[in-house]
Amino acid sequence: MNLKERAAQIKKQQLGFLAGWLIVLLAAVLAYWPGLNGPYLLDDFGSIAVLGDYGGVTNWETFKRFVFGGHSGPTGRPISLLSFLIDANNWPADSLPFKRTNLVIHLINGILLGVLTTMVLKCLEVSERGVRWIALVATAMWILHPFLVSTTLYIVQRMAQLSTLFMFAGLALYLYGRLQIAENTKKAYLIMTAAIGVFTLLAMLSKENGILLPLLVGVIELTVVASQRHRLPALNRYWMSVCIILPAAVVGLYLARLLLAESFFDILPPRDFSVYERFLTQGRVLIEYLQHWYIPKLYTTGIFQDHFIKSTGLFVPVTTALSHLLHVAVIGLALAKRRQYPLFSLAVLFFYGSHLLESTVVNLELYFEHRNYPATAFLFLPLVEWLYRKASPRTFGIVSLAVVLLLTSFTRYSATVWASLPSMIETSALKAPTSARAQSQYAKLLFISGRRSEAIAVIEEAIEKLPADPLLLLSRLYFLCGENVLDAREFERVAHTLLQLPFDSRALKAYNVFAEAVVLGSCPNVENERLESLFVRMLDVSPNGNPTSLAYSHIQFLIGYTRVFLDRPGEAVEAFEKSLDSRPGPSHAMAMASLLASRDFGGEALILADRALVQLQREMAEDPLLVPKVSESDILEFQKAVNADLAVQQGGDISDPAQ
Repeated sequence: MNLKERAAQIKKQQLGFLAGWLIVLLAAVLAYWPGLNGPYLLDDFGSIAVLGDYGGVTNWETFKRFVFGGHSGPTGRPISLLSFLIDANNWPADSLPFKRTNLVIHLINGILLGVLTTMVLKCLEVSERGVRWIALVATAMWILHPFLVSTTLYIVQRMAQLSTLFMFAGLALYLYGRLQIAENTKKAYLIMTAAIGVFTLLAMLSKENGILLPLLVGVIELTVVASQRHRLPALNRYWMSVCIILPAAVVGLYLARLLLAESFFDILPPRDFSVYERFLTQGRVLIEYLQHWYIPKLYTTGIFQDHFIKSTGLFVPVTTALSHLLHVAVIGLALAKRRQYPLFSLAVLFFYGSHLLESTVVNLELYFEHRNYPATAFLFLPLVEWLYRKASPRTFGIVSLAVVLLLTSFTRYSATVWASLPSMIETSALKAPTSARAQSQYAKLLFISGRRSEAIAVIEEAIEKLPADPLLLLSRLYFLCGENVLDAREFERVAHTLLQLPFDSRALKAYNVFAEAVVLGSCPNVENERLESLFVRMLDVSPNGNPTSLAYSHIQFLIGYTRVFLDRPGEAVEAFEKSLDSRPGPSHAMAMASLLASRDFGGEALILADRALVQLQREMAEDPLLVPKVSESDILEFQKAVNADLAVQQGGDISDPAQ
């Protein structure tokens, strides 16, 4: 073959490689397309609805308030909040632009992972052709994997996406510099220092687990670079100590502090598990993550992640101990074989290293799919590389294409489910029989669509699995009310169970809905006095009686609510004021005032309206840019209307509170 023919062949290969990337990216767009019109979900509202708190982000002051006023984590995650302004600057807003941007970020992350994988393979001196196709196939499997759908289509998980983006970019830049140490040492260390310093900061300001970037650099050094020690020079000890070991040690000390905390074995609301139980459970959780990755499902539990049953002891269940033994064995094998099988060791240690913060002793929820977004980056790489070495090019192509097509079809189906909330609820309920949230939402969906007997059957089956879950118990009471089959004896039986548990503020809406059904007469066999007694007795349950707790505020509100309908307005105001003492807020006070006014308790309504006005004025003095949920003019108009009603009742003059 002459030079011209060789050049033509290389160009053809390059075009084929580029076409492969374009096809993968196009396949991802087509797979995710149905889900881009999906709804806002759960935590989306807490982070994005804030856009409207100051009348929209329209100037420098409101920009600063939104971008630097985050509360999702210790850093506030300003880069993630800044990215939301790409899609909207006020609320309410269409969800489509947010999900579309998430998809774009996912594709960028895929490209960065492709670059990073290419750098890893070059470091291992894989052939140029092998580098291209191994990187393309392994990255395509990551981009198109259905287990990442929830991260991409759940808008608020852009925080995880952006943190991953900066980690991938930092790792790729680090390897670029690392390969230049022998040729230009000064330039190489400048690049590596910038890669770790700048991109760790950017990743952390997107989401706090970005602090793991130096540790993940250490993983690459320990595996890929260590296997090439015969040709790649060792790092400067002082530089390595400052830029890799010290940041990793900070993470280790932080986790050690949590591990040695006095509250390690205590269950602290709103969690229903201790940090000790969480740590035990994570062994099983990580196994399930790996199962989902290597044995993909058409759809997972989606946004309902309370399905995972905690481990209460090392052998309760016995799979707890077995899972931890397996993790120790796999990590040990990866460390022992890190020079002989660097890609295997990289995949293993990168997975566990990425989970170090969110899947150990930090007191977060037990299970979330988005924690796997960076962690799964290299899990397919050793398998793809092995197949490339062992199989013929034809076999490699056929197997790779089959796997990629399978993953794409699964992702397309999952994205279709994410297109509507009812489809997500129904599918999640089928996938997660031990998720109280999924089961209660599915039962509610059945109930409001007229399939009431099915709804009760679903909730009762769920209670058999989770007999002490307040959300399920309250949902069942509400459904029985709707069918007019709830009697006092059954109510007291359920009340007895609820009184054995700390109040779960996440079930507040369920308590509200059931209480409304009782006070409005939908449950004729349950007197208002019984309901009030339940709420009062809840204050005797530890730690519900703590006046500074959210649970205390919610319970006092429920007590006040029932007392309004028992025609005891004075006692209702007393309970409402205790609720507001614990959690003040003018909009809360006005909701209570409106309830009292609707029952013709005008004098008591004015007490709470006055309190709302004082609280509003205090908030506006502290934050003049705040656009409150209830304005001063709203409160004054309310007071004027109530005074007018009182004057009519008393036959007196109408007074104007503004005068």
